[in-house]
This record gives sequence, structure tokens and C-alpha cells, in this order.
Amino acid sequence: MHSLGQRCLSFSRAETVAQLKVTESRASSVGDRQWLYQTSMEFRFYVTCEDPSCPPSSCSVSRFSFGLPSSSVAQAVARTNAYYGSQTPGATQVLFVNGEQPSEPALWVASGPLESALLIPGASHCMDMAPETPLDSPSLWLGHHVRGQWLQAWLRLALRSLARVGG
Repeated sequence: MHSLGQRCLSFSRAETVAQLKVTESRASSVGDRQWLYQTSMEFRFYVTCEDPSCPPSSCSVSRFSFGLPSSSVAQAVARTNAYYGSQTPGATQVLFVNGEQPSEPALWVASGPLESALLIPGASHCMDMAPETPLDSPSLWLGHHVRGQWLQAWLRLALRSLARVGG
């Protein structure tokens, strides 16, 4: 968060709940409310802490359904999975990047012939999306460069394809 010019996330449940209750648009907001809504209502992915007694993992699923019936959430998740292809999206030239911390293998997508998966040891969710810094771990640095190599390879394929069709 520091590399993005933002303060670290709070570990205080009360502070987090208070922040999520703010409904007006703010330029400095990172979209936590929207992300919580999308992950709850479209993916049925409830971000929790590691300790089973830690809220919200000990809370009922209804707490994450924004007041909608559980059946509505299930239907929304089914529509999202149908639209995006669930665990086998059938996409081409996609690199699925995952951090190892916390391990979320249930969310990992299987890779196919023109797609691949990259696991970055010691990295957490979305760390690879931040700009490179001198403080990056060797595995994160390598992850940035492997991702760049995949992108370069796909761009070369696209250029060859354009050249064949006279574009």
C-alpha cells in the first residue's frame, strides 16, 4: 500500500466496518466496498482471516449477502461462473498470477495450451500488480519479469499473425 501512496490497511474490525459504511464517492478510496460487494455477490468469495474464531469467518454467510436471500446470491454466482467460464474459462493468451500467501488454491484457474499460471512464492494477493520497487523480494522481482516475458511472447505472436494477413 505504501508503494501506491496509501496507508496500510487496518487490522481493526470496527475501523474496517466504519470505512465500509461510507457511501459517498472519494477519489482516495481503493474501492473496498465495491470489491467486497463483487466478491460476495458475484464470486461468493468471502475474505476472512486465518484464525477460524476471527470475524468475519465465524459469521454466517448471510452477513455478506447485503440483505439479499442466499438463493439470490447463489444465482448471481452461477451467472458469473457461466459468463466467465468458471475454473476453465477457455481464454487464450492469459497468465493467471497467484501469490502463495495466503494460499487460495480454490480460486486458482486451470491453465490450458495458450495460457499459463504463475505462483509467486512469498507474495500475497495482487502484490505483482504494484510497480516494481527495490524492496521487492527476489521471487516478486522474478514474477514481474516472467509476466513481461509472457507478454512479449504474445505480442510477437500477434505481430507475426498480422504480418501473415498483410496487416
